[in-house]
Amino acid sequence: MKRHFMKLTALLLVLAFIMTGVLGCNKQVSDKKTPAVSQEKEYKTVVDQNGRTVKIPTKIERVVVTSILPLAAVYFLANGSCSKLVGVHPACKSAAENSMLKILAPEIMQAESDFIKGEDLNIEELMKLKPDVVFYRGNNEKELKLLEAAGIPAIAVQPMARPDGNTVEILNSWVKLVGEVMKLETRADEIINYGREVEKSITNKTANLTEQEKPRALIIYRLDEKKIEVAGSNFFGNYWLRTTGAQDVAEDIKMLGQVNMEQIYKWNPEIIYITNFTPTLAEDLLKNTIKGQDWSKVAAVQKGQVYKIPLGIYRWFPPSGDTPLMLKWMAQKNQPKLFSEYSIEKEIKQYYTKFYNYNLSDQQVQMILNPTRDSAKDAQ
Repeated sequence: MKRHFMKLTALLLVLAFIMTGVLGCNKQVSDKKTPAVSQEKEYKTVVDQNGRTVKIPTKIERVVVTSILPLAAVYFLANGSCSKLVGVHPACKSAAENSMLKILAPEIMQAESDFIKGEDLNIEELMKLKPDVVFYRGNNEKELKLLEAAGIPAIAVQPMARPDGNTVEILNSWVKLVGEVMKLETRADEIINYGREVEKSITNKTANLTEQEKPRALIIYRLDEKKIEVAGSNFFGNYWLRTTGAQDVAEDIKMLGQVNMEQIYKWNPEIIYITNFTPTLAEDLLKNTIKGQDWSKVAAVQKGQVYKIPLGIYRWFPPSGDTPLMLKWMAQKNQPKLFSEYSIEKEIKQYYTKFYNYNLSDQQVQMILNPTRDSAKDAQ
């Protein structure tokens, strides 16, 4: 009996030891943390303005704009914010400094810009920004090679997305592309439709004008004592003038060209516009203060019809967030009788409220309409 009891006791001890080991193992297993399941990014593809199919993350959090300078302002128009814009060209910052963009989106001044100087892209510095996507000037092949080699999704934006220089449709193409990348297609469509409506309202009135009813006009791109550079055909200036009811006296020049005063006298424009890519102001021609040039003989100066092109969210000469306003402003200058029904000051205020959710003061409207020499700082 005693022997049987001892065997039973030994058996119970063995079972207890086994159970302790099993429970201990189970406790060890249960104490281990379950490894986190890594969430891989989801991707989609977009076709850029070079016709390249680019794979980009579905969710974009970090954006860089390199060599396509007006796009930062267009990006703001399409997004309503620059909070995800972590890097821009230094010239973009300079333009923002002298425009409404700094006021509407002050965060753009915090974006990094040390990764690029002029046309020289420092790919190592750019990679530190960890961009989800980079927008670059579509004809900058050198930059594309660097971006592709680094494995950075690069979206080409063509400065002349249309060879005819139709500024409204070039802007629309940029807005559509940004909207697709950032998943803001509905807002992009609203912007696009508004621009087309404005263009149609202008052309409906100017379409039947005879050439004699259109003033001879000239757009000066850059001007100083050494050089007179004018905008011609297949460029933004030609589109602006012809759409808003003027003759383009420099139409025989393709895109941009340098001319002398003799050529200016031959053209004898009745209206002159000066871009914000030059510090020259209208008063410099009206007061005839440019050394070596006599502008007093030109009809536009004699009539007092020399105008500095406005600067709002960006310079108004190339595509910008304010492109529809440029059409209305220039239409009133070229055809004041046809377009007397609206106040450009009110139009600017309404546009900024509608698309930028910002109520401009009267002083800010005048700042847009009367840019200073500093507006041309670092202009490229």
